[in-house]
Amino acid sequence: MELIGKMVRLRPLEKRDLAKMAVWNRDQELQFFVDCDLPGDLTQLQRWYEENVPGRSYQIFAIETLDGELIGDLELDHICWKKHEAEVRIRIGEKEYWGQGCGTEAMQLILHQWLIEKNFNRIYLRVYHFNRRAIRCYQKNGFKQVGILQRHDPEWKDIILMETSACLFKKRLHVA
Repeated sequence: MELIGKMVRLRPLEKRDLAKMAVWNRDQELQFFVDCDLPGDLTQLQRWYEENVPGRSYQIFAIETLDGELIGDLELDHICWKKHEAEVRIRIGEKEYWGQGCGTEAMQLILHQWLIEKNFNRIYLRVYHFNRRAIRCYQKNGFKQVGILQRHDPEWKDIILMETSACLFKKRLHVA
């Protein structure tokens, strides 16, 4: 499956993408914004890939520019085929593409595929409360805040819970 927009293309993640992913997984700034627990060691990441990709309840996609540069990844996890819902996570690993609309378009492509074409009921996500760029991306795609996870712990980062549905996604597209 390949999804093509005006700026980015989504395609299944391949082994050739893992070296760049390993670099992103070691980047402290990226880890601060995206709590991704994938290994930073290439050998461990290759092992993870062999064990998990593809899976019935997990799919991961490469986000690349239309000229083929890998700039990020997007995953659907906890895919529940019976309830027609899944959790989404997105990361633009190449920082020069931050704030350029690539993440928003990638999210729009995957939501259209899963909410409209695959008729899923709900896509949900978790995002750190301070990640305003990501929250704007999600809001542009029809996500609404449904809760917040908080702890009275100075090491804890509050997490906003958001979700969207085909109805919210379609409504947002007509407004934008």
